[in-house]
Amino acid sequence: MAISVADVRALFTKTLIDVYQERIKPTQFLGSFFPSTTSPTKTVSIEVERGFEKVAVDVVRGTEGNRNTFSRSTEKIFEPPLWREYFDATQLDLYDRVLGSQGNANKPLFTALMQSVSDRLALLQDKIERAKEVQRAQVLDNGVVTIVQGTNINFARKAASIVDLAAPPSGYGYTTGLWTTGATDVFKQLEAACNFMRTVGKSGDGTYNLICGSGALGALLTNTTFLTRQNLFSMALDQVTGPQRGALGMTFHGTLTAGSYKVQLWAYPQFYDNASGVSTPYIAENKAILIPTKPRFVTAHAAVPQLIGEPGQTPTQGEYVVGDFIDPRKAVHEFDIQSAAIAIPIAVDQIVTLTVKAAA
Repeated sequence: MAISVADVRALFTKTLIDVYQERIKPTQFLGSFFPSTTSPTKTVSIEVERGFEKVAVDVVRGTEGNRNTFSRSTEKIFEPPLWREYFDATQLDLYDRVLGSQGNANKPLFTALMQSVSDRLALLQDKIERAKEVQRAQVLDNGVVTIVQGTNINFARKAASIVDLAAPPSGYGYTTGLWTTGATDVFKQLEAACNFMRTVGKSGDGTYNLICGSGALGALLTNTTFLTRQNLFSMALDQVTGPQRGALGMTFHGTLTAGSYKVQLWAYPQFYDNASGVSTPYIAENKAILIPTKPRFVTAHAAVPQLIGEPGQTPTQGEYVVGDFIDPRKAVHEFDIQSAAIAIPIAVDQIVTLTVKAAA
């Protein structure tokens, strides 16, 4: 017998959810440093309280001791940008063929339609994933996330964490010199950056990750001071943590020593098409970014706009929410995918961005 539109929609929706959940989202290298969290509210928040590394001083027995005071914690609330991508399934040839088919003969067509819709939703999810990766790159570059429909989010990184090595700030141990200059001691500069994250950012790591743009990596590998030391001694991934070792798009170039620290050297030769259609690298080609092996960063997901349905129904939560809508008057059946997220550097002082060569 013929299948009604209502029957098809119910079956279609249930089957689509099953097919969609089998899709594995693309793995992003920068995303491996920003694990995902979800919130059931429109906004997400973090609470920050500055710590210290003071040493206790002994006191005379019988006295009150040393009185301690603590700084107030600060709650920071963010409203993540919303992404919503959709397409009209009625434009697919298979859609009309499924509705017009009879009995069991429609099953192969129905399966093919499920696959086609799921594939398109996966492509739309990829668009949103790239937008999240751009956010993470912006946080690591200058700490400002650009919002098209709203106000940019500035995480107020310290000036000493965004360093132009042609004229570095004083007082932090940076030596002057771009990596394209052979006499530049790149190891001293990396040690100074690690010291900043250790003393100002309160990072407890002794091993750090250095993510280089293409030009920055080329400048490092041809720097005469670097070549003279022949310090690139380890090319194994054995000591790299799981999320980075399993990420796609990255290239591991080994481990070097900078003072008392170890630095894992990475390249991320990946691009995205910006709003103008120009292929753009996630990491600026003339910069290198230093972060701990386990930084305190997150990609925080908030709730997407939803309506209250049946009594007792709870809003759908998760990184992505898929919906479908039928408009009988316009004869359209649209599917969309939504996500609302913001990349947050909770320990904002555990990032150092180095401009290591002149911009091309």
